[in-house]
Amino acid sequence: MRGEISSGKHSKRHPLDWYVDEFWCADQLALALGNLELEREEGLAVWDPCCGMGNTLLAAHDRGLVTYGSDLVENVAYANFGSGSPMIFQPGDFLETTVAPAPCSIIFNPPYSYVKGIAEAFARHALTLSSRRVCILMPSKWLASQARYQLFTDHPPQAVLHLCQRPSMPPGDMIAAMGNRAFSGGMTDYCWIVWDVKRPTAPGQTRTIWLPPLHRNSEILSLEEALNVSA
Repeated sequence: MRGEISSGKHSKRHPLDWYVDEFWCADQLALALGNLELEREEGLAVWDPCCGMGNTLLAAHDRGLVTYGSDLVENVAYANFGSGSPMIFQPGDFLETTVAPAPCSIIFNPPYSYVKGIAEAFARHALTLSSRRVCILMPSKWLASQARYQLFTDHPPQAVLHLCQRPSMPPGDMIAAMGNRAFSGGMTDYCWIVWDVKRPTAPGQTRTIWLPPLHRNSEILSLEEALNVSA
């Protein structure tokens, strides 16, 4: 999971990029995706292949979907999942995984920097394993890069959803020590990048949607409605 990428020296970052996104990041995504109704209709699970504590999966779990998590190290906060279908953890290196744990959409906050190019490698690999959608949470600046041009040329995203409220993403092993400071004062702009592998997007047709501050969640636009308007 990702952290405050624009702040701090690389040498001080968590060695495996374990940074914990706030629950609301995936919740806003789920709202924009019609509460994941497409996944529900098609009987799909949701898989986070670098799940950390599991926060990214909570939105799907709370909407009654089966969830799978994977990571190099098991740090899942199982108590957060409460009742309903359990989150199923399977340890492993995502880039060495050749098949998804079940038909699924893949929603995750990828590692960013401990290996050069790892975030793009995760995105490309997810596109080969997903049954429907791939959604990755990245710093907005990641979009504007010569290195990313080929990725977005090969695989134009269906949509980019910009978080207008900045999340905090503390290192997972420091949350207890940071106390109330752990999830306050986000400094980096983030966005969700969304692909639909069953409905490839033509070049130049990527939609851009701004997700509002949390107190205005009722104003979140439905991506499906936006796509239907443009069709």
